[in-house]
Amino acid sequence: MSKSVYNRHGFTLVLLSLCLMIIVFMGITLTTVLNGNYVKKVVSSDSNVSLIKNYTNQKLGSIVDSYTPFKNLSSTQLSSDQVKGIIDTSVDELYDGDPSLTIGSVVLTTIGDNIKKQAKADGLNIDTEVDETVESNRGIMDQIVNNDIGPIDQSLQHIKQIKQFVKASIMIAGIIFVLFAVRLWTKVKSKKLFFHHMGTVGIITAILLAIVLVIIYYPIATFITSNVEYNVRDVLYNILNGIFTSYISIVFMVFILSIIDWGSTAKYKYN
Repeated sequence: MSKSVYNRHGFTLVLLSLCLMIIVFMGITLTTVLNGNYVKKVVSSDSNVSLIKNYTNQKLGSIVDSYTPFKNLSSTQLSSDQVKGIIDTSVDELYDGDPSLTIGSVVLTTIGDNIKKQAKADGLNIDTEVDETVESNRGIMDQIVNNDIGPIDQSLQHIKQIKQFVKASIMIAGIIFVLFAVRLWTKVKSKKLFFHHMGTVGIITAILLAIVLVIIYYPIATFITSNVEYNVRDVLYNILNGIFTSYISIVFMVFILSIIDWGSTAKYKYN
């Protein structure tokens, strides 16, 4: 008898599951991947800050060491707070849809200010030389950074349009979900049976989301491996794994709650 119940409402349950999958997936995407503030928190983890410091020092090495007065000055090493400040600027630039990146200039300016401060403490007056060197190397540093994270910037060029599309998808899926949920309610005419069916919808949704995450994760990981310089690659892997952990935790929560709902109301499908 339970089989006939699912046969009668199978089409509705599948549509509800697809709509709920879109709502949950797009909702998580909007609050994580497309949310600059969330990305800043993920990127600013201690492990990522350390990786970015190594990346920055490596890129600065050839520029800083080429100018004699800069040598042996500890100020060429960025502090964790300064790296976090650069991260904030970098994420803001990546998410503003502007194709031009000035992250390299920000790094050089920060280093230049540090050097001038340290130089004065050491009795050196090289402010003019520092400013000239920083200015002459802005283009080089910007190009170095752009070569490494340019592919990411290009993928975020249409961030505003993507956000609008995601919001529209959530709204449309939400309206369809409500309409079919009302339709299901009027057909089953039982509160307990309705919630049993919604538990089924939740289980199907969690399974569909798990499949979608697997399908999406590996192409992104391959893209990072193929297009991004190795130091930045490690940071992006950490970001990717951090964001996907959020997806997985929510999918797992949906699945557990749905199992509980489905199991607690299972006996009503025989009534």
